[in-house]
Amino acid sequence: MKKYLSIYVILALLTSCIGKSEDESQSVQNSHQTLCVKRQDYILKRKLTVKVESQQNIDVRPLIAGRIVKLCVQDGAQVKKGQALFVVEQEPYIAAVNVAKAHVTTARATLSTAQLNLDGKEQLFARQMVGEFDVQRARHAKDEAAALLKAAEAELEEAKANLNYTTTCSPVDGVISMIEYREGNLIDPSMEEPMLTIATNKKLYVYSCFSEEILSGLFEEYGCNTSEELIEKMPDVTLYTIWDEELPQKGRIDAIDGSVDVVTGAIDIRASFDNPSELFRNGSNGYIYLPYKMNDVVVIPKDAAIRIQDKYFVYRIVDGKANLTEIKIVPYNKDDNYVVTAGLDNGDIIVVEDVGKIKDGMAIAEKNKK
Repeated sequence: MKKYLSIYVILALLTSCIGKSEDESQSVQNSHQTLCVKRQDYILKRKLTVKVESQQNIDVRPLIAGRIVKLCVQDGAQVKKGQALFVVEQEPYIAAVNVAKAHVTTARATLSTAQLNLDGKEQLFARQMVGEFDVQRARHAKDEAAALLKAAEAELEEAKANLNYTTTCSPVDGVISMIEYREGNLIDPSMEEPMLTIATNKKLYVYSCFSEEILSGLFEEYGCNTSEELIEKMPDVTLYTIWDEELPQKGRIDAIDGSVDVVTGAIDIRASFDNPSELFRNGSNGYIYLPYKMNDVVVIPKDAAIRIQDKYFVYRIVDGKANLTEIKIVPYNKDDNYVVTAGLDNGDIIVVEDVGKIKDGMAIAEKNKK
């Protein structure tokens, strides 16, 4: 009898230990880090995708037609204002200058002859040897010769200008684009595509847009009634590359479009930046972050939220169990936090670790509360 009693006691102890071990294991498995929600002031950073353009981005086209005889620069070269870019064949334009010079010489001789003729007619008229009609005709001939000289001189100036245009020089300091044309190609001023483009990348314009709702919120936030007043009060903005490298120089939003795009409903904005390192180039893409101060708001880590379609949820701890709770958030966030506008309040405790493994109603042990 004692033998059987001892076996029963051992079995009871083993069962108790196994049950306790399973409970402890389950408790460890459902242990998660939590956060006690507190309202606070927070600087939210709106993230806006931008298109970057050089403040000077100049298309270079030939001013006269001809065949390229010399390319003076390489693709992507850094050029200075006044530096030669390419040369068009000059022989036809040199000939035109010579012809124009000959026309000027002829016109000057004609004018000189007309002047002598007029002087003679005036002397004869003074002696009453010719009539006034002859004098008037001589004056008209002289005026006509003078006009022909001016036309010939203008022709010469045009010919010289065209000869100068055979060498195209850079209008600004900058970096040139790839050149699609090569020596021997025919070019003319009516060509659709530019010969090349010169960009001065040390100063940038950055273009983006935001909705009417955001613009209205900015007017309210900064207490403004006009775009000019808003531009003066808005803080500096920061520009980042698409790989998140920051431009050290801060920029300013300096233009807000006065109309709304009828297709997208967006309002275009422009910011200006100095870019001495040329981290950005004309045509680059990037982001700007526009700071926005929010008072007395709930802020939670993004890892604490679950997105289901277009809704966001968190797990609140209610009586030791996970309670799936819908929240409303500010849709634009730069950093790793969400600003919650509805669904949470002071003192709420939420799970912030491995929320994808939790089910609604699951018992949760708080491992470490933030």
